[in-house]
Amino acid sequence: MMAGQLCEHVRTNGEQCRGYAVTGSRYCFAHDPAQEPKRDDARRRGGGAGKIEPLSESTLAIRSMSDVLELIETTINDVRAGRIDVKIANAVGYLANVSVKVIQQTDLEARLEALESVLEPERASTVNRRRAA
Repeated sequence: MMAGQLCEHVRTNGEQCRGYAVTGSRYCFAHDPAQEPKRDDARRRGGGAGKIEPLSESTLAIRSMSDVLELIETTINDVRAGRIDVKIANAVGYLANVSVKVIQQTDLEARLEALESVLEPERASTVNRRRAA
């Protein structure tokens, strides 16, 4: 059998399979009857060989910038140690960014309320003086 020979399987539409034959066979991995046990095993595993088990439930409250920093530090360390998948870390990074924006907005609203509470008595007295005049 020559290296690079195409699989001899013919599809239902009459086209020949474009896969390369397994060494010592006329068929590719997907169509070789001798490969059926290996195919079944591969289907069962479904690409799970490299999957990382989820971490235990986390209850980290994110209420301040230091909480966000702690989350990012933990996530970086977990990725580097192989405890979490990079895709999960990317999602955590995105959500941490959203958290930062919410914390900043909440802080801005609190500061605005504090300023308004200081200015409100002065504003009320100005309105009363104008009405009296």
